[in-house]
Amino acid sequence: MKLIAVTSPSFFVEETAILETLFEEGLDMLHIRKPDSDPVYCERLLTLLSKRWRKRIIVEDHFFLKSEYDLKGIHLSQRNPTPPNGYDGLFTRSCYTIEEVDYWKRRSHKVIAEDMDDERLHRYVTAEVIDNRVAASQLTSLDDVRKFRSAGFGGVVAADILWNRFDFHKSDSYKDIITLFRQIRKACG
Repeated sequence: MKLIAVTSPSFFVEETAILETLFEEGLDMLHIRKPDSDPVYCERLLTLLSKRWRKRIIVEDHFFLKSEYDLKGIHLSQRNPTPPNGYDGLFTRSCYTIEEVDYWKRRSHKVIAEDMDDERLHRYVTAEVIDNRVAASQLTSLDDVRKFRSAGFGGVVAADILWNRFDFHKSDSYKDIITLFRQIRKACG
């Protein structure tokens, strides 16, 4: 089961060190999600990260960065629903309904089933749309990882569950994020 992390929407001093450590600990894919950011700050983040991770990075904004930095791909969402004209590279997509998951999983590298809770999980399992091309978002606990793995998801998305462990205004220790990440990685198998 793939482990995907999504960045905090805000930039902060320790971000590069945390992301480097997550990659070293086995992060499969990173989505850089910085809505309303100036592209130069995303470029700065990419230049600070080791080049060896670029083939694991997806950008959710500023799609030109994909080719400029030779990244894995782009992510389509409600905010950015269509790829740039002429784009034929890898993309992932956020999906909010069973129909979207069923349609887009055959047309993209991976889809992210958004807002996955117990009720949605039951509906998706019943509809038989979950497979290794579908990742579950809204990870809130290690139990969720186990539950999503048992349901047959091909990945989980960690965002708030990680960033809520770190107050980037008051601390420079990110030990709690790394400890939790290791637990999630182990639960993914």
